[in-house]
Amino acid sequence: MATKFFTEIIYLKYREPLKKIIKTQYDTVKVSFGIYIIAEVRKRTNKEYPTETDIKKMLLKTGKQSAGVLSAAKQISRYCKTNRDYLLKAKEETFNLVAQALNLPVPHFNQFHERISQLYKRSRNYNTYLEKAENYLLQFKAADDETYFKRLLNYREETGIKTILINYPFGELDANLPATHFGAYTDIKTEVLFKQLCTRMNVSNYKILTDSSVVEQFEKENNKRETWVNIGLFGNRLTASLLKKNAFGNCFDWLPQQNKIVLMGKAYAANREKKIDYGVFARLQLINRKTIILIGGIEGYGTEKTGEYVWRNWRKMYDIVTAAKASSVIVLFKIFNGKIHQQKVVELPEVVLAAKK
Repeated sequence: MATKFFTEIIYLKYREPLKKIIKTQYDTVKVSFGIYIIAEVRKRTNKEYPTETDIKKMLLKTGKQSAGVLSAAKQISRYCKTNRDYLLKAKEETFNLVAQALNLPVPHFNQFHERISQLYKRSRNYNTYLEKAENYLLQFKAADDETYFKRLLNYREETGIKTILINYPFGELDANLPATHFGAYTDIKTEVLFKQLCTRMNVSNYKILTDSSVVEQFEKENNKRETWVNIGLFGNRLTASLLKKNAFGNCFDWLPQQNKIVLMGKAYAANREKKIDYGVFARLQLINRKTIILIGGIEGYGTEKTGEYVWRNWRKMYDIVTAAKASSVIVLFKIFNGKIHQQKVVELPEVVLAAKK
């Protein structure tokens, strides 16, 4: 009975469907192979960062080496500097040459590619190379992200980011309320997410301003290179001021009384019953050298969902902005049943961006 019982367990175990094999990205595999090679180089030279001379001596000890292998010693020395991008830029051919010269068990990239697949994550050795490669690549990905994010915002450390939140002076209208000013929950949530993103990207010079005097502050130094982030549409005094001065030309407008926005002559209305709202992300480059980032919806729900989308997909916004021929772009989103979809991209002519007094 016991034998039958264990036989059934084994049978059931192997009846389980195999998990889908996830393909590892090429760069991760290539770097993993490089780390596999330099681990052996470090072991044989007994140095964490062996020089070109150290590696040549080590290669000569393995036997008679070709001139090609010896000339690769300088590259191998660079590969050991894992705080640089030499491994990422390395060629498969160089790795193959070195792996064969070292008589490694896996002398070819293609063989290593097969072994580093998800099935081999059970192997402690191969999994280690994979993890180290992922950590190695992360440092460059993070650096790239920071660079691209700062370009999207046109960020400068000396002037920083000024984020404008709408405030509602309810306390001034009703003395029974416990505070003078309130901010909408959806606006505050959007600002919190945006600030998290800025913190992650090392945007350290970050200020939050209420919009009671932002127009005056904005116009104080008209030719100063600054980035202003406007959260919310209706009620945002700086955005209203830009509309009044025709900074958007005839491309963008709003109709607060009708709960609509107008983009390129077409009106878009929120509808609570149908769970429809619209949101806008814009980057405006004014001729006075100021940059405006606009994140807002017709209603608070639209602002919240647009803010969440930008938080998760800011790289898409960067791609749209940099792909545009114009330096100023408006992206319209439709929010329906909790899902957000890109609806339209509009490029603004440079000439309309003169924020006239």
